[in-house]
Amino acid sequence: MRSSDARWLLRDVRHSGDRLDCRIRDGRVVQLQAQLAPADGEQIIDAGGGALLPGLADHHIHLGSAAAARRSLDLGGGGVEGILPEAHAGSGWLRVIGAGVELTRADLDAVWPSRPVRVQHRSGALWTVNSAGLAALAAAPSSEEWRTGQFWRAAGRLRSMIVDAGGTDLAGLAAELASWGVTHVTDATPDFCPATLGTSVRQHVLSLGPSGDGPRKIVIADHVPPRLSTLIGDIRAAHSDGRGVALHVVTAVALAVAQAAFNEAGSNGLDRIEHAAVCDDASAAQLADLGITIVTQPSLLARHGEAYLAESEPYERPLLWRHAGLLRADVRVAVSSDAPYGDANPWRTIQAAATRSCGGRIIAEEERVTAQTALASMLASPHSPGGPPRTVAVGSPADLCLLTTDLPEALSSAVRTGSVPVRATFVAGSCIYLGNARSLGSTSVP
Repeated sequence: MRSSDARWLLRDVRHSGDRLDCRIRDGRVVQLQAQLAPADGEQIIDAGGGALLPGLADHHIHLGSAAAARRSLDLGGGGVEGILPEAHAGSGWLRVIGAGVELTRADLDAVWPSRPVRVQHRSGALWTVNSAGLAALAAAPSSEEWRTGQFWRAAGRLRSMIVDAGGTDLAGLAAELASWGVTHVTDATPDFCPATLGTSVRQHVLSLGPSGDGPRKIVIADHVPPRLSTLIGDIRAAHSDGRGVALHVVTAVALAVAQAAFNEAGSNGLDRIEHAAVCDDASAAQLADLGITIVTQPSLLARHGEAYLAESEPYERPLLWRHAGLLRADVRVAVSSDAPYGDANPWRTIQAAATRSCGGRIIAEEERVTAQTALASMLASPHSPGGPPRTVAVGSPADLCLLTTDLPEALSSAVRTGSVPVRATFVAGSCIYLGNARSLGSTSVP
């Protein structure tokens, strides 16, 4: 991200318990002190005592899918029964997300007999296409895919087979993230290419894709476990390239496979496990010894907790989407969204981590963490999730989130409502979001 040449003065910010002014030049914080005199051409925001934080980081998001979800029909964890009439209108491809059950071609044909439709399971692992959609594909699916309409872990291939699939709303997604104070995102899509973003996303983007600058994303699929020798080889190859790996691990079985692979290949301190939805104390202790970070998604529990409880074994239920227990075991943990499968709003992620509430039901209360703990992990560097939080200091990059209130009040609001008003968000010194500022203007000094 190129730094901005804009000149900003943030008046009366709350920083480390003090009320100061913050001056931004050339993409960096250059002064932090009380009652700074305005300079020529400076744009001024009256912060009114709002907390000034480093910009928030979402350590696991799928930008393309989250942008496409903004123009998709969301089933919200349900099935296709009772679809509203307006969902039947139109003749082009209909994209549907959030199915709570594994659907087949026949299920979709009963609702959409003529319009091409594709439906994604809430896990993101399965797409189902109806008969009209299969007939419209630009390339032939496998015989099993044709029979069932089910495409497992084949989102990229399916996307390449669809003609006129409709656009996405990357700019809208990026603007919404900015309104929540998000300045850094880590795209966890295995085949992600940053060049596809163009100029729509103004946040800093770390990629876990093949040519990315973060750990290499590897999926340990639940329905087709990988060969252990292949996984070990993939980990060693990433390490030899100076990268870590980010292993997609959901079930206890997948976690056991991941641990066995790390025991053989070793860990280089950059390795992470995404999700770890079921992790017992013995596994947590081993991950801590290996120095592996877990990147978890509390809002998935808030969205789908009832389904997880119904689908899990009784002994697994206290272990679902753990957080506090992992910290007690000295595992580095960072929260994230996994949007569009989880909630892209970071303040709702904080709410979910602090309450562990799903529809008013508390799941494994002992795994709650404080809102401050959850926020601190969002302030960590994307290159070190679970590490120390970034700070606002003279000389630091002007990747900033300016709140409308002090931090205790903001965190209290996050836990109660899942919402925190943001006054302004800066990336590399450029203001990418400006909310309800008390005053904004430029000054001319003779």
